[in-house]
Amino acid sequence: MNQLPKYSDLFVPVLLVMKDKQEKSIKEIAQAVVASLDLDKDLLEQRLSSGTQRVIDNRIGWARTYLNKASLIERTSRGIYRITEKGASRIEGNPTEITLVELDKSPEFKEWRSGVSGENTGTAWSEAESDDLTPEEQIDLSVKQLQNQLSEDIIERVKKLSPEGFEQLVLRLLVGMGYGGSMADVQGVAKGADGGVDGVVNQDHLGLDRIYIQAKRWEGSVGRPVIQGFVGALAGVGASKGVIMTTSVSAAPALEFAKNLTDRRIVLVDGKRMAGLMMRNQVGVSIRQELLIQRIDEDFFGDLEG
Repeated sequence: MNQLPKYSDLFVPVLLVMKDKQEKSIKEIAQAVVASLDLDKDLLEQRLSSGTQRVIDNRIGWARTYLNKASLIERTSRGIYRITEKGASRIEGNPTEITLVELDKSPEFKEWRSGVSGENTGTAWSEAESDDLTPEEQIDLSVKQLQNQLSEDIIERVKKLSPEGFEQLVLRLLVGMGYGGSMADVQGVAKGADGGVDGVVNQDHLGLDRIYIQAKRWEGSVGRPVIQGFVGALAGVGASKGVIMTTSVSAAPALEFAKNLTDRRIVLVDGKRMAGLMMRNQVGVSIRQELLIQRIDEDFFGDLEG
């Protein structure tokens, strides 16, 4: 199988691995379902963007939850499930699929769904509603879309800065990332005297180790000549470390040239990467809303149960 199944595609596989009517743990169900799917190793290792869980485990978990709410399987004790007579009857004849629309015909499932949404409209689940993504995946996708849009907005806003303003932004970003201790450890370079260097970051308060910066609001791509010129500027001040940060993109020859330098370490940061660093380090952006996702703490309840 060359793609991960949707969580709704896992309704039948979950029921099939439980058709022996024996109690099974969450882990046993997941392992049996994965074994039945013959998925490529790379697919199995895909994780949610949060990194907390494999995508396949998340989808199996939600398939199990939906089947439980539709009374096709039942929870017999903590983390243990068993197929119900209703569930066993449903997979007689080895069906190929069970849909969300079918689950919604179950009164128990419809009541649960109404409670989750906070409404009781009586509206049936339509085929048009997405069954491709679990709730966590839908959140991940929305967050990625918001981040991508914010990244574009940041780049466009940064391009409106003056050259001096952009240089100051780059220095503040490096401090925000932990280079130097404060703005007292960074300095710009007077115009006409930089020789290709726009700023310096002291990695220690005495200035014994320094990173030299070139910050440019280019529209075109950063080519190899730009790197070569910066290498010459670093040689002029006896420096071995440098960062070129720009609002544009880095051309492949420039990246390859920087990678193969042996006597100096130069890092290229293009507009997209810079925007990502600004977001990650809260430079030039502010938090409008935080989302808190809670789960049952089984260790807590385990202590109560002795």
